Order: sequence, then structure tokens, then C-alpha cells
Amino acid sequence: MEQINKNNGATNKLLNGVAWGAFFIVLGITWIASLAYTIDFAAYLAIGAGIILVAINVARVSMRTTLSKFSLFVGMLFLALGTTGIFGYSMPLIPTVMMLAGLFIIAEGLQKLSTHPKQEA
Repeated sequence: MEQINKNNGATNKLLNGVAWGAFFIVLGITWIASLAYTIDFAAYLAIGAGIILVAINVARVSMRTTLSKFSLFVGMLFLALGTTGIFGYSMPLIPTVMMLAGLFIIAEGLQKLSTHPKQEA
């Protein structure tokens, strides 16, 4: 089993700062683009926020700190809703949340299966 980084607090603070900075950059870009082109850029903002939230968790795992299941879940939700919005579809929020929750439950079960050694019957 991999060793978890002992400096979780400082690492999380650094990653959160980078994520917030990236979010404000994405927010500013989409705001300026929506003013310049007079179209709705909410889907692009959702995709940007989703990418940031998923990326911060990828960084946490690569730095061997604990990942945030909540921010990963919200990031995947934003990615799903934003991607469908770009293609002109709208996904209903509650069924989408339920589907992603099911995926998280399955992934957690598979992770537990892969980390526990197989027992001889």
C-alpha cells in the first residue's frame, strides 16, 4: 500500500489556492466571452469548473494525499452537465446525480476489492 503524505494540510491549502485561481480565470474568460458574443457560456463555465475539480483530485492522488470524494463528484457532475449543454441537450439534475452516485458506489466497491487480498475458500 502506498504511503500517504504526512503534510496533507499544507498540500491541500496549496492545491485549493491554485484551484481557486484557475476558477476565477475561467470565470473571467467566460464572462468576457459572453459579453463579446452575447451567447450563454454557462456550459463552458461548468466544464471549466469540472475540469478544475477533477484535476485537483488527480493532483492530490499524485501527491499521495487524500482525495476529496465530494469535489470529485461535483466536478464530474459539472463535466456531465456542461458537456451535454454544449451539444444542445439538457440532462435532468436529479437523475444525473443519482447516476453519478451509483458510479461512485461501484468504484468504491471495486477499489476495496482490489486493495484487499483474495482469501482462499
